[in-house]
This record gives sequence, structure tokens and C-alpha cells, in this order.
Amino acid sequence: MAGVKKGALRDEMRARVARLSEEERRCASQSMEKILFDRVEWKQASVVGLYLSLTDEPQTRGLLKVAWAEGKKVCFPKIDLGVGLTWWEVSNCTLPETGTLWEPSPDLSTRRSLEQIELFIVPGRAFDSRGVRLGRGGGHYDRALSRRSRMSSVIGMFFAEQELEKLPSEPHDIPLPAVITQLGWRKLS
Repeated sequence: MAGVKKGALRDEMRARVARLSEEERRCASQSMEKILFDRVEWKQASVVGLYLSLTDEPQTRGLLKVAWAEGKKVCFPKIDLGVGLTWWEVSNCTLPETGTLWEPSPDLSTRRSLEQIELFIVPGRAFDSRGVRLGRGGGHYDRALSRRSRMSSVIGMFFAEQELEKLPSEPHDIPLPAVITQLGWRKLS
């Protein structure tokens, strides 16, 4: 039953984000970048776990460019069947067009341990004030975040329109300690 409800919530969130114009999504993403750049978590991290955003997610290409310009190492997740998310450091390179589902190529990147990442920027379909996150349904981030170093920071990036009053949660869900939306930074859970 929870799977059906979560599927309906994912559809609702896709529809909410689709109502935002491309310009609104771009401006919201830029606001989130500015907020993140002022955070101590960003300033202190030398290794960042980032995702390459799809068109219906807060854009991360600006974060990536600044991270590289600041000399940060940037790791992207790759789904390895039977293992879950593995993290790969990618150097300044050409990335696909916005909206393309992309994973790093092991031939062009270096695998890093989860414990080396100091700051995780996490995507999702929705969140609530308890830090419950609705992802895409694979549980990959929950499993990865359950094994991260406790010294690392985790920040969810969402459009404000993706907040719900209360999301269903399961025992394996890892709550987000904080989120950034275009409206600001929020400590959760």
C-alpha cells in the first residue's frame, strides 16, 4: 500500500515542479546556490558528493563549476547492481546536456570511498519538516547515507513547492538533517 501512495506522491511532485517555468526553476536554483555557498558545510568541504540534475530538479551545474574553481574534489554517484551507489571523482570534463540521466564512467573517473565525502548534496521528489525524503524509489541514497561518515554533512536540495506536510516513512529511510530551497536554509529532524 505504501508503494502505491509513494507512487502517487511522486506523480504529484512531478506535476508541481512542471508548473514552474524554466525561468522560475533557473532563478530558484541560483538562489539555492548562493545560500549553499554561504554555508560553513560548503566552505569546509574539500570533497563533495553531488548529483548531476535532471530538468525537474534544482540545477547543480553551477555548484559543480564553483566547486571545481575552488579546488574541491567532486564525486558523483553511480548505481552498481548488487552494491548500490558507488562514488566516483570526476575532474573538470565535458558533461552531457541538461536533463540527461548521467553517471560517471569508471574509465574517466576515480572511485572514492563513501567515507571520503565530507558533504553530500541530495536530490529528491519531496521532503517534509521531519526530514523524511521521497526519492525516485530505489532506496539508493538511503543505503548510501546509512554508511557515510558521521562527520560528513548532508543537505537536501528541493524547490519549496516540493515540501509536503507529512510523508510516509519506512524504517530504512534516512532523514535529512537540513534542506535548501529557494526560500532558504532549514534545519530538519
